[in-house]
Amino acid sequence: MLIVTLLIAASSPQLDRCLNSGEAARGVTPAMAACFGADYRRADARLNATYRATLRRLPPARQAALRQAQRGWIARRDAACPLQTGDGVGTIERLNHPACLTRETDRRTAWLARFR
Repeated sequence: MLIVTLLIAASSPQLDRCLNSGEAARGVTPAMAACFGADYRRADARLNATYRATLRRLPPARQAALRQAQRGWIARRDAACPLQTGDGVGTIERLNHPACLTRETDRRTAWLARFR
């Protein structure tokens, strides 16, 4: 429960609402996992919109550099947020993995917004 509490402390308003309603509010893992998955999809959509807007305002040479940097970031994000599987992995991983992806994606979105 402590891990879930820590994850919730850094959450979005939409995630908070989702986790405080229905089965998620009762601690049903699949419902909570759906909340975290939806939060990641929202973060990914913000990242994609910011990436496109950033590309549009850059000269062609900087666009190429950003594309290359973004490909590298995807690999680093995936390495930072591996999906744990196998014996001994608990259901909390269904919350930890999308929470990690969201955190890394939000950081990247902020970086992209400042990219020149």
